[in-house]
Amino acid sequence: MTMDRYADAAREALNFIESQRDGAIWRRHDHVKARPGHAFYDGAAGVVLLLLELHAGSADVSLLAKATAAGDDILAYLATGPELSVNVSRGWASYLFVLGELARATGEDRYRRGAIACLDRVEAAARPLGAGVGWVEPAPFADITGFSDEREIYDQSVGSAGVILNLVHAHREGLDPRALPLALAAAERLLEVAEETPDGLRWRMMADMPFQFTAPNFAHGGAGVGFALAQLYRETGEARWLDAAREAARYTMSRAHATGERGCLVCHNEDTRRPIFYLSACHGPAGTGRLLVELADLTSEPRWEEDLHRLMAGIEEIGAPEARSAGFWNNYGQCCGDAGIGEFALLAAERTGRAEYATLARRCADAILEAGEVEDGRRRWRHAEHRDRPDFLQAQTGYMQGAAGIASFLQHLSGTLAGAPVKIRTPDWPRAPSGRARDA
Repeated sequence: MTMDRYADAAREALNFIESQRDGAIWRRHDHVKARPGHAFYDGAAGVVLLLLELHAGSADVSLLAKATAAGDDILAYLATGPELSVNVSRGWASYLFVLGELARATGEDRYRRGAIACLDRVEAAARPLGAGVGWVEPAPFADITGFSDEREIYDQSVGSAGVILNLVHAHREGLDPRALPLALAAAERLLEVAEETPDGLRWRMMADMPFQFTAPNFAHGGAGVGFALAQLYRETGEARWLDAAREAARYTMSRAHATGERGCLVCHNEDTRRPIFYLSACHGPAGTGRLLVELADLTSEPRWEEDLHRLMAGIEEIGAPEARSAGFWNNYGQCCGDAGIGEFALLAAERTGRAEYATLARRCADAILEAGEVEDGRRRWRHAEHRDRPDFLQAQTGYMQGAAGIASFLQHLSGTLAGAPVKIRTPDWPRAPSGRARDA
């Protein structure tokens, strides 16, 4: 390794991903029976994002060539008309984002046309509901819950809030004039179904919840919905979107539990007697903190940055990342693990100027490096995607749970330390403050 061990580890992770190549794309993990996949969450679309970042940081044309080859494979796959959700993890909205990024990086019109075709599918699937529109689909996570009946889904990860974020991103990129009106119509519906409580506005994951799971955080709860509404305030200036985002944050923070003298954490599921506290992007400070960062920027009200510091102190007070806990198991990825915390810690350091958050990012990276396995220049992480299956280990290649997302954080940290950060912000990431250019 050179002096820049984080950048080296990111390249070693790419070497592992390349070792799983199957044609123009990659197998989802390194089991001998693994198959390639296209999805953003755990397939080729997420790897494309990493390749574009590495290319932007190095101008290595071979990286762009691999990204475009995978992009063409994605276009061919989508042209077959697969039955997909609209969601931002594995559905049409995710391909809308990634193909748009390929179009921006390459200037090639075929990716722009492909992105617009994905927007067509999102729009066609929208159903008039109440005051706006929504998407009714088979309930997610049927393999875990056993419930697969159709439901209207609201959340950021697999529902309307996430679709709104990707539509707003498409609008900001000038992709198609339909994007913002569709996002606004979906947001009208989310306002209509919000549950008013003394603690603020609450959204459950889906209509008519078939099981007890009230998640107040980012992926499946009100923090993610509030973040989406805050983006609509940025685009329209309409105060009701900002008011709703405030109320979403107020509700989420009302579900916080003290971790010590300074910190707190918001529970994963408020319907359980013994709460569990996740730390990363899906249900922890690395997700919920995004809404607080946005509100601090949009309102200049001190309470939101104070809440951010409380959540970050909560991570410190339970000893993470060195200490593992029920909500911070053997996972190192963007969704549930160290990469997600480290990525957000870089943002918190940038926005607040607190050096301890930059230190936290490096500690997360060091934990990631220690957990990796390196063989013949290929670095992989065998970890557990699911908290309740800690012994089911896979070395994945994708972005949210695998090597691509981990490498994305490591290269971002490397660039930050060198004073030249490169990061393609996903649509669920806070906007740069006024006057600041995008990273990549």
